[in-house]
Amino acid sequence: MKTLMVLAVAVVVLFSTCLQANPAKPALEVVVLGSGGPRAFGRAGSSYIVVVEGTPRILVDAGPGAFLRIGELDLDLEKVDTVLLTHLHIDHSGDLAAFFNARALTSDGPIVYRIFGPDGAGLFPKTSRFVDLLVGRDGAFAYQKTFGARETFTVRDLAIRLDSARTKIVDENGLVVEEIATHHGDCPSVAYRISYKSAVVVFSGDMDASALPHLVQLAKNADLLIFNCAVLDPPGSPSQLYDLHTPPKKIGEAARESVVKRLLLSHLAPDVEGQEDAVRKSIRAAFAGPVEFASDKLRVPVGS
Repeated sequence: MKTLMVLAVAVVVLFSTCLQANPAKPALEVVVLGSGGPRAFGRAGSSYIVVVEGTPRILVDAGPGAFLRIGELDLDLEKVDTVLLTHLHIDHSGDLAAFFNARALTSDGPIVYRIFGPDGAGLFPKTSRFVDLLVGRDGAFAYQKTFGARETFTVRDLAIRLDSARTKIVDENGLVVEEIATHHGDCPSVAYRISYKSAVVVFSGDMDASALPHLVQLAKNADLLIFNCAVLDPPGSPSQLYDLHTPPKKIGEAARESVVKRLLLSHLAPDVEGQEDAVRKSIRAAFAGPVEFASDKLRVPVGS
């Protein structure tokens, strides 16, 4: 009997040690490559890698500095085959060609990309045209397809009218990506929802408050909502910025209405960064869940 008890204790200790040595990977993890906005103040431009069960798979935006952060974090890009662009402002797309370059130079074989982003309007090309202007036959970096692994680009332009329906754009092996149109001044924009094994993360992208009903619909019951917070509550920021961005009080209301579990604020401007307590207080007026401010190279587990 004593021998059995000793063996049982040994098994428990061994099992506990194994768990500590090999902790369970979260279903999803978000790696913040860039948490800043259009100004150069020490943060990379908005960009994220979504890790699926320990494997980097999805690039969300590619702001300036993403290339540098990928190297600093020593991220394995071998399985990153999906790119989600919320909109085509420079601070969200300026490093896309650099990402293609980094991926191609470390790949052991051909690469097939699927790229999603908004349709075009006004001064902004549709995403398929944008990618072609970068790496197409007559693009600025046409050489890219000959420099490293062979690359194939399949690009889908997403609807941008606010009466457009929520759409499922990826559905494979339990990984689901959905999108919906938002509004960011004159720049076409979309938000994304990524789900895997009941873990859900939503990226707002840049958007003004007029599209919050769409964002609330997309973010319902998400584990993590990453909301771009680039302005203070009125009148704390220049008035024209409220035609582009959602202020903290409205962010808190959207988080409450969508019943998200956690809120991560990103795309941070210096004035927002300097008023962290006031921003938290404003959001707390409506949302009681955890609120965190993003930083470059932050890793955020989503689900278990």
